Amino acid sequence: MMQNRKPTFLLLAFFMFWFTGAGAFQLTGSAEISILTCSPGDEAYSVYGHSAIRVHDPALQYDLVFNYGIFDFSSSNFVWRFAKGQTDYLLGATKFRSFLAEYINDERSVFEQQLNLTQAEKQKIFDFLLWNAAPENRVYRYNFFFDNCASRVRDVIAQNVEGGIEYTDEASGKTLRDLIHDYQQPLQWLNFGNDFLVGAEADRKATLQEEMFLPDYVMKHFASAQRVDNGQPIVAASQVLYQAPKHNLKVSILTSPFSVFLLLFLVVLLLSLGEFKRGKLKPALDFTLFFVSGFAGIFVGWFVLFSEHPAMSPNYNLLWLFPLNAVFAFLWLKKKWRPALKYYHLVISVWWILFIVAGSFLPQKFHPVFFLMTGMFLIRPVLHSINILKNKSVY
Repeated sequence: MMQNRKPTFLLLAFFMFWFTGAGAFQLTGSAEISILTCSPGDEAYSVYGHSAIRVHDPALQYDLVFNYGIFDFSSSNFVWRFAKGQTDYLLGATKFRSFLAEYINDERSVFEQQLNLTQAEKQKIFDFLLWNAAPENRVYRYNFFFDNCASRVRDVIAQNVEGGIEYTDEASGKTLRDLIHDYQQPLQWLNFGNDFLVGAEADRKATLQEEMFLPDYVMKHFASAQRVDNGQPIVAASQVLYQAPKHNLKVSILTSPFSVFLLLFLVVLLLSLGEFKRGKLKPALDFTLFFVSGFAGIFVGWFVLFSEHPAMSPNYNLLWLFPLNAVFAFLWLKKKWRPALKYYHLVISVWWILFIVAGSFLPQKFHPVFFLMTGMFLIRPVLHSINILKNKSVY
């Protein structure tokens, strides 16, 4: 739903100046307005697909695509602003031929839904797009679930049709998390990372309107939608502008999050059992595991407290990722403090075991690997707890 490219603002400015200098640019009776839906790509920013609006007037040889998915990765503080949920996207315009050629080059299918609109509605939508694309109006605050390239296309059309639009089919019944999982599965680490940051709010069922944050669902629901004023379909005709060849994106089991953390789990288990049998649990591995779990908690907690992205809070991942663990990790390195701090192992062991047992009943869906990670973090405090319960003085 994003495009890291610069729109043809000079082209748009030319059209606006040429046709609006002496008055409004009037579309002819041959003009058509369409929704363009582009299939997902292989990159993280394109994995959800893309939506845009095409305005085509053959009589005037006018054919532009209005695109709400423009962002500039090179802009100042982009990564920081994106993390805080303060990313500004903008509306740009591109020649249709250039737009289509780019997706053909990327081997991403492009579908067109020509809309059933009156001449007045076509003009109203076009006038709005020209106004919205002006330098002083084109920027908007991007919101992944609720305000993006797809939802903007939905709203521009629906809000400029006389009487509005009625969607006649039903919502998928999926949660917001399920919806993005459908697209992220080939990119397993993206799926894994998103589940860290996206909280419980994403685990409620999406309404029909809400699931149209995804371009495919805009196309799906518009395909059966009707005009309220006369009951006619809002889509007059549909066509495939480009059908991309099928991509069989290979998913490597060996480099998946599950495989990587299973290997780490086994390494930690073998090292820990070896140290336990020798009667000495070295603090280095304790420090590493507690610091990692604590730092991850600080990272997630920052998004909960400071990010404006939707569905960041509440985030029940903080039940197994404790920011306090990072502090404990440094204190545990001090040998003189270990006798007093050792009972923390008992407390954290009980808590992590409770999470593993009860995690599936919490109002948030956890990535399966999170339970494996919790088990890995649990190994050390459990072995320390055994020593404590046996009254072994090993500190």
